[in-house]
Amino acid sequence: MSFPYEKRFILYLRNERFLEENTIVDLTRDITRFFNYLRQNNPNYRDSLKVSSISSNDIKEYLNTLSITNNIKNTTYNKMLTHINTYFKFLFINNLSPVLPTLSIKGRKRTVNKATDLAWTEKLAEYLVDDNLSLYTRMTLLLISHFYTIKEILQKDFYQELNQIEFTDFEYEFINLFNEEIINLQQRQHTHDIFLKKRLDIVSPQLTLPGLHKYLKKDQKSIDIKLSPRELYQNAVCYFILNNQNLSDTQLIQQLRLEDLTSLNYYRQKSYSTTE
Repeated sequence: MSFPYEKRFILYLRNERFLEENTIVDLTRDITRFFNYLRQNNPNYRDSLKVSSISSNDIKEYLNTLSITNNIKNTTYNKMLTHINTYFKFLFINNLSPVLPTLSIKGRKRTVNKATDLAWTEKLAEYLVDDNLSLYTRMTLLLISHFYTIKEILQKDFYQELNQIEFTDFEYEFINLFNEEIINLQQRQHTHDIFLKKRLDIVSPQLTLPGLHKYLKKDQKSIDIKLSPRELYQNAVCYFILNNQNLSDTQLIQQLRLEDLTSLNYYRQKSYSTTE
Protein backbone atom coordinates (compact mmCIF):
# COMPACT_ATOMS: atom_id res chain seq x y z
CA MET A 1 0.00 0.00 0.00
CA SER A 2 1.49 3.33 -1.11
CA PHE A 3 -0.81 5.44 1.07
CA PRO A 4 -3.73 4.87 3.46
CA TYR A 5 -7.00 3.67 1.90
CA GLU A 6 -5.34 3.52 -1.52
CA LYS A 7 -7.58 0.81 -3.00
CA ARG A 8 -10.74 2.43 -1.66
CA PHE A 9 -9.62 5.82 -2.97
CA ILE A 10 -9.02 4.42 -6.47
CA LEU A 11 -12.48 2.86 -6.47
CA TYR A 12 -13.91 6.22 -5.41
CA LEU A 13 -12.15 8.00 -8.29
CA ARG A 14 -13.26 5.36 -10.75
CA ASN A 15 -16.82 4.68 -9.65
CA GLU A 16 -17.95 7.93 -8.03
CA ARG A 17 -15.86 10.61 -9.71
CA PHE A 18 -15.80 8.72 -13.04
CA LEU A 19 -12.24 9.77 -13.81
CA GLU A 20 -10.28 8.29 -16.68
CA GLU A 21 -7.57 5.76 -15.83
CA ASN A 22 -4.68 8.03 -16.87
CA THR A 23 -6.06 10.76 -14.61
CA ILE A 24 -6.33 8.29 -11.73
CA VAL A 25 -2.73 7.16 -12.29
CA ASP A 26 -1.50 10.75 -12.27
CA LEU A 27 -3.51 11.63 -9.18
CA THR A 28 -2.50 8.60 -7.13
CA ARG A 29 1.13 9.08 -8.14
CA ASP A 30 1.08 12.55 -6.56
CA ILE A 31 -0.54 11.20 -3.39
CA THR A 32 2.08 8.44 -3.18
CA ARG A 33 4.88 10.98 -3.46
CA PHE A 34 3.29 13.08 -0.73
CA PHE A 35 3.12 10.15 1.70
CA ASN A 36 6.65 9.06 0.82
CA TYR A 37 7.76 12.54 1.83
CA LEU A 38 5.82 12.35 5.10
CA ARG A 39 7.30 8.97 6.01
CA GLN A 40 10.81 10.29 5.43
CA ASN A 41 10.55 13.82 6.77
CA ASN A 42 7.61 14.14 9.13
CA PRO A 43 8.13 12.58 12.61
CA ASN A 44 4.50 13.15 13.66
CA TYR A 45 3.11 11.12 10.81
CA ARG A 46 5.91 8.55 10.92
CA ASP A 47 5.16 7.83 14.56
CA SER A 48 1.38 7.69 14.32
CA LEU A 49 0.75 6.66 10.68
CA LYS A 50 -2.67 8.28 11.03
CA VAL A 51 -4.07 10.58 8.35
CA SER A 52 -5.73 12.62 11.08
CA SER A 53 -2.27 13.68 12.28
CA ILE A 54 -1.56 15.50 9.00
CA SER A 55 -2.01 19.26 9.26
CA SER A 56 -2.31 22.06 6.73
CA ASN A 57 1.24 23.10 7.67
CA ASP A 58 2.51 19.63 6.71
CA ILE A 59 0.97 19.99 3.27
CA LYS A 60 2.26 23.54 2.84
CA GLU A 61 5.73 22.44 3.88
CA TYR A 62 5.67 19.63 1.32
CA LEU A 63 4.55 21.89 -1.52
CA ASN A 64 7.02 24.61 -0.57
CA THR A 65 9.81 22.04 -0.47
CA LEU A 66 8.91 20.94 -3.99
CA SER A 67 8.88 24.54 -5.12
CA ILE A 68 12.44 24.99 -3.89
CA THR A 69 14.02 21.63 -4.74
CA ASN A 70 12.18 20.92 -8.00
CA ASN A 71 11.54 24.52 -9.03
CA ILE A 72 7.95 23.65 -9.98
CA LYS A 73 5.76 26.23 -11.68
CA ASN A 74 2.65 27.68 -10.06
CA THR A 75 0.46 25.59 -12.38
CA THR A 76 2.17 22.39 -11.19
CA TYR A 77 1.89 23.56 -7.57
CA ASN A 78 -1.86 24.10 -8.04
CA LYS A 79 -2.32 20.74 -9.76
CA MET A 80 -0.62 18.89 -6.91
CA LEU A 81 -2.63 20.83 -4.35
CA THR A 82 -5.81 19.87 -6.22
CA HIS A 83 -4.81 16.20 -6.14
CA ILE A 84 -4.02 16.29 -2.42
CA ASN A 85 -7.27 18.13 -1.77
CA THR A 86 -9.19 15.46 -3.70
CA TYR A 87 -7.69 12.79 -1.46
CA PHE A 88 -8.46 14.55 1.81
CA LYS A 89 -11.99 15.38 0.68
CA PHE A 90 -12.45 11.67 0.00
CA LEU A 91 -11.27 10.87 3.54
CA PHE A 92 -13.48 13.51 5.08
CA ILE A 93 -16.74 12.69 3.27
CA ASN A 94 -16.24 8.98 4.00
CA ASN A 95 -15.57 9.60 7.72
CA LEU A 96 -12.04 8.26 7.41
CA SER A 97 -10.59 11.44 8.86
CA PRO A 98 -12.23 14.08 11.07
CA VAL A 99 -10.19 16.93 9.58
CA LEU A 100 -9.85 18.58 6.17
CA PRO A 101 -6.35 20.09 6.30
CA THR A 102 -6.45 21.48 2.75
CA LEU A 103 -9.38 23.77 3.54
CA SER A 104 -7.24 26.82 4.35
CA ILE A 105 -4.62 26.30 1.61
CA LYS A 106 -4.97 28.52 -1.43
CA GLY A 107 -3.56 27.92 -4.89
CA ARG A 108 -0.92 30.20 -6.32
CA LYS A 109 -1.77 32.93 -8.77
CA ARG A 110 -1.16 32.02 -12.36
CA THR A 111 0.24 34.45 -14.89
CA VAL A 112 -2.21 35.27 -17.66
CA ASN A 113 -0.64 34.63 -21.05
CA LYS A 114 -2.14 35.89 -24.32
CA ALA A 115 -0.95 32.86 -26.28
CA THR A 116 -2.55 30.63 -23.67
CA ASP A 117 -5.74 32.69 -23.90
CA LEU A 118 -6.10 31.96 -27.61
CA ALA A 119 -5.59 28.20 -27.22
CA TRP A 120 -7.36 27.84 -23.89
CA THR A 121 -9.66 25.06 -25.16
CA GLU A 122 -6.58 22.79 -25.44
CA LYS A 123 -6.36 22.82 -21.63
CA LEU A 124 -10.06 22.29 -20.97
CA ALA A 125 -9.52 18.82 -19.46
CA GLU A 126 -7.10 20.32 -16.91
CA TYR A 127 -9.48 23.13 -16.01
CA LEU A 128 -12.47 20.83 -15.51
CA VAL A 129 -10.73 18.77 -12.79
CA ASP A 130 -9.30 21.82 -11.02
CA ASP A 131 -11.06 21.98 -7.65
CA ASN A 132 -9.65 25.48 -7.13
CA LEU A 133 -12.19 26.68 -9.70
CA SER A 134 -15.88 26.94 -8.92
CA LEU A 135 -18.31 24.60 -10.64
CA TYR A 136 -19.91 27.58 -12.39
CA THR A 137 -16.58 28.74 -13.79
CA ARG A 138 -15.79 25.25 -15.05
CA MET A 139 -19.25 24.83 -16.60
CA THR A 140 -18.87 28.21 -18.30
CA LEU A 141 -15.57 27.11 -19.84
CA LEU A 142 -17.09 23.82 -20.97
CA LEU A 143 -20.08 25.41 -22.68
CA ILE A 144 -18.12 28.21 -24.31
CA SER A 145 -15.70 25.60 -25.67
CA HIS A 146 -18.73 24.25 -27.55
CA PHE A 147 -19.32 27.75 -28.94
CA TYR A 148 -22.27 28.86 -26.84
CA THR A 149 -22.33 32.54 -25.98
CA ILE A 150 -22.72 33.69 -22.41
CA LYS A 151 -26.13 35.13 -23.29
CA GLU A 152 -27.31 31.69 -24.41
CA ILE A 153 -25.80 29.92 -21.42
CA LEU A 154 -27.65 32.07 -18.89
CA GLN A 155 -31.04 31.80 -20.63
CA LYS A 156 -33.91 30.11 -18.82
CA ASP A 157 -34.31 26.43 -19.83
CA PHE A 158 -30.84 26.30 -21.39
CA TYR A 159 -30.35 22.92 -19.69
CA GLN A 160 -32.47 21.39 -22.48
CA GLU A 161 -29.70 22.26 -24.93
CA LEU A 162 -27.26 19.94 -23.14
CA ASN A 163 -28.87 16.94 -24.82
CA GLN A 164 -27.84 18.37 -28.21
CA ILE A 165 -24.13 18.57 -27.40
CA GLU A 166 -21.69 15.75 -28.14
CA PHE A 167 -19.48 15.73 -25.06
CA THR A 168 -16.22 13.82 -24.70
CA ASP A 169 -15.65 11.31 -21.90
CA PHE A 170 -13.76 13.76 -19.68
CA GLU A 171 -16.47 16.37 -20.25
CA TYR A 172 -19.14 13.88 -19.18
CA GLU A 173 -17.12 13.18 -16.04
CA PHE A 174 -17.37 16.84 -15.11
CA ILE A 175 -21.06 17.05 -16.00
CA ASN A 176 -21.79 14.10 -13.71
CA LEU A 177 -19.90 15.83 -10.90
CA PHE A 178 -21.70 19.11 -11.59
CA ASN A 179 -25.12 17.44 -11.55
CA GLU A 180 -24.38 15.73 -8.24
CA GLU A 181 -23.35 19.01 -6.65
CA ILE A 182 -26.21 21.15 -7.95
CA ILE A 183 -29.20 18.84 -7.59
CA ASN A 184 -30.10 20.05 -4.09
CA LEU A 185 -30.06 23.68 -5.25
CA GLN A 186 -32.22 22.79 -8.26
CA GLN A 187 -34.74 21.10 -6.02
CA ARG A 188 -34.79 24.07 -3.66
CA GLN A 189 -35.29 26.52 -6.55
CA HIS A 190 -37.81 24.22 -8.31
CA THR A 191 -36.00 24.28 -11.65
CA HIS A 192 -33.69 22.16 -13.82
CA ASP A 193 -31.61 25.16 -14.87
CA ILE A 194 -27.89 24.85 -14.23
CA PHE A 195 -26.80 28.40 -13.36
CA LEU A 196 -28.75 29.29 -10.24
CA LYS A 197 -28.68 31.82 -7.44
CA LYS A 198 -27.73 30.47 -4.04
CA ARG A 199 -30.48 32.42 -2.29
CA LEU A 200 -34.05 31.21 -2.76
CA ASP A 201 -35.81 32.96 -5.65
CA ILE A 202 -38.72 30.90 -7.03
CA VAL A 203 -39.80 33.61 -9.48
CA SER A 204 -36.38 34.22 -11.06
CA PRO A 205 -33.86 31.65 -9.79
CA GLN A 206 -31.48 31.93 -12.76
CA LEU A 207 -28.04 33.40 -12.09
CA THR A 208 -27.53 36.81 -13.71
CA LEU A 209 -24.45 37.84 -15.66
CA PRO A 210 -23.21 40.07 -12.79
CA GLY A 211 -23.76 37.10 -10.47
CA LEU A 212 -21.67 34.83 -12.69
CA HIS A 213 -18.95 37.48 -12.95
CA LYS A 214 -18.53 37.28 -9.16
CA TYR A 215 -17.54 33.61 -9.50
CA LEU A 216 -15.25 34.35 -12.43
CA LYS A 217 -13.58 37.24 -10.63
CA LYS A 218 -12.95 35.12 -7.55
CA ASP A 219 -11.46 32.31 -9.69
CA GLN A 220 -9.26 34.56 -11.81
CA LYS A 221 -6.31 34.20 -9.42
CA SER A 222 -6.40 30.41 -9.83
CA ILE A 223 -6.22 30.14 -13.61
CA ASP A 224 -3.79 31.12 -16.37
CA ILE A 225 -6.34 32.60 -18.80
CA LYS A 226 -8.48 35.71 -18.67
CA LEU A 227 -11.95 34.78 -17.43
CA SER A 228 -13.88 37.15 -19.65
CA PRO A 229 -16.82 35.29 -21.26
CA ARG A 230 -16.70 37.50 -24.35
CA GLU A 231 -12.97 36.96 -24.87
CA LEU A 232 -13.18 33.25 -24.05
CA TYR A 233 -15.85 32.82 -26.73
CA GLN A 234 -14.00 34.92 -29.30
CA ASN A 235 -10.72 33.07 -28.71
CA ALA A 236 -12.40 29.67 -28.88
CA VAL A 237 -13.98 30.54 -32.23
CA CYS A 238 -10.79 32.07 -33.65
CA TYR A 239 -8.64 29.16 -32.53
CA PHE A 240 -11.02 26.68 -34.15
CA ILE A 241 -10.96 28.62 -37.42
CA LEU A 242 -7.16 28.74 -37.44
CA ASN A 243 -6.90 25.00 -36.87
CA ASN A 244 -9.65 23.90 -39.26
CA GLN A 245 -8.96 25.79 -42.45
CA ASN A 246 -9.71 22.65 -44.45
CA LEU A 247 -13.41 22.94 -43.57
CA SER A 248 -15.83 24.67 -45.91
CA ASP A 249 -17.62 27.88 -44.95
CA THR A 250 -20.82 25.91 -44.46
CA GLN A 251 -19.10 23.41 -42.18
CA LEU A 252 -17.48 26.15 -40.12
CA ILE A 253 -20.74 28.03 -39.73
CA GLN A 254 -22.47 24.86 -38.60
CA GLN A 255 -19.81 23.70 -36.15
CA LEU A 256 -19.25 27.16 -34.70
CA ARG A 257 -23.00 27.74 -34.47
CA LEU A 258 -22.69 31.07 -36.30
CA GLU A 259 -25.59 32.86 -37.95
CA ASP A 260 -24.20 33.38 -41.43
CA LEU A 261 -21.16 34.00 -43.62
CA THR A 262 -20.91 37.59 -42.40
CA SER A 263 -20.38 36.35 -38.84
CA LEU A 264 -17.83 33.78 -40.02
CA ASN A 265 -15.86 36.38 -41.96
CA TYR A 266 -15.85 38.64 -38.89
CA TYR A 267 -14.22 35.96 -36.74
CA ARG A 268 -12.01 34.79 -39.59
CA GLN A 269 -10.56 38.30 -39.87
CA LYS A 270 -10.06 38.43 -36.12
CA SER A 271 -8.39 35.01 -36.08
CA TYR A 272 -5.87 36.06 -38.72
CA SER A 273 -5.11 39.31 -36.88
CA THR A 274 -4.19 37.36 -33.72
CA THR A 275 -1.32 35.65 -35.54
CA GLU A 276 0.21 38.79 -37.01
